[in-house]
Amino acid sequence: MATIFLGGLNQGMLWGVMAIGVYITYRLLDFADLTCEGSFALGGAVAATLIQNSEWHGMAACFIALLAGAGAGLVTALLHTKLKIAPILSGIITLTALYSVTLITMNNKASIGLLNVPLFYSVFGGMASRYSILIMGLICITAVIAACYWFFGTEIGSAIRATGANEKMCRAQGINTDNTKIIGLVISNALIALSGALVAQEQGTASWTTGQGAIVAGLAAVIIGETIIPSNSNFAVTLGAVVVGSIIYRIIYALVYYVGLPTEYIKLSTAVLVVIALCLPAIKAKGAAGVKSLDNFLIKKYPKYAEYAKRRDEKKAAKKEAERQKLLGTINSLTEQLKTCTDEKTVRRMHAKLVRTKEKYVEKYGSKALEEAEETQNVFSVAPIGGEGK
Repeated sequence: MATIFLGGLNQGMLWGVMAIGVYITYRLLDFADLTCEGSFALGGAVAATLIQNSEWHGMAACFIALLAGAGAGLVTALLHTKLKIAPILSGIITLTALYSVTLITMNNKASIGLLNVPLFYSVFGGMASRYSILIMGLICITAVIAACYWFFGTEIGSAIRATGANEKMCRAQGINTDNTKIIGLVISNALIALSGALVAQEQGTASWTTGQGAIVAGLAAVIIGETIIPSNSNFAVTLGAVVVGSIIYRIIYALVYYVGLPTEYIKLSTAVLVVIALCLPAIKAKGAAGVKSLDNFLIKKYPKYAEYAKRRDEKKAAKKEAERQKLLGTINSLTEQLKTCTDEKTVRRMHAKLVRTKEKYVEKYGSKALEEAEETQNVFSVAPIGGEGK
């Protein structure tokens, strides 16, 4: 049983890199990208071919796989932004093409074995593979989370997040949303291909069908992670939650094999797992509603509990109002700074932050509340700088 959990932990971290890629398009960009399955298989194929045929080290092969995935994401992005093809269709077109590209990369072989070759975890040669994979998996996933946390806090990263939250508002603020979509899709598919390269080396083989079901696993990891960790958490914590969701999904998947379920039922059990994962937010909401009903009953039934509930609610209301005033203060401050700022780079950075702050305010308190606050506190929108094409 310990081996099952360790295996699920190892695979969960490596697949977690893919889950973060899915999170970027699914949550940050609000883009239904189906390129995922093709990018994942392509990453494994590129890495396996370089390792087996060209005697590359596993880590170097992972870097080339990452670039290949970035190229796949770029194709999808260009189909959508330049040719105006719908997001789902753009992903399907690229995915279909990637089946052929992956086979060509593998010299028309169905699979490539990786035995007695230097893999990404070979740096710990004297250690059992499952433990060396665990250490390297931790290093890889930590590096990916740190890089994403840094990048999505920059001006460009903030613009990408703002694009997914409200594309029209971003355009009004002078952000080129086509460029932000391109960058987001490139990063997403690069991470997905990197995950494919890591998983192929962990499994010891790469197949052109490896990516089948990857989008399902990625979405399940995102949903499970978001259910465990509150959505208003720090961005790094949210990314970590996605990885935790991936680990939980992989452990459950490994347990399905462990109980000896017939092979023909594996896909069915996977579908059931995903349905359960997707239902978790609704279950959580119903649970919260039940707690609220119980709270109301206790308030009516017991006067002392009613007094306690009143003090509790007053503290919550005060905290909520303080958070609201803090957001309004940030909006006011950014608006005033934008009126006098002349540096274009700084202006664009502050524009992106202003858009993101307003979106956060609208998400918590509603668009009408923001309009009322703007009228009351004299918070005015700043005219866009440079226009859409800049």
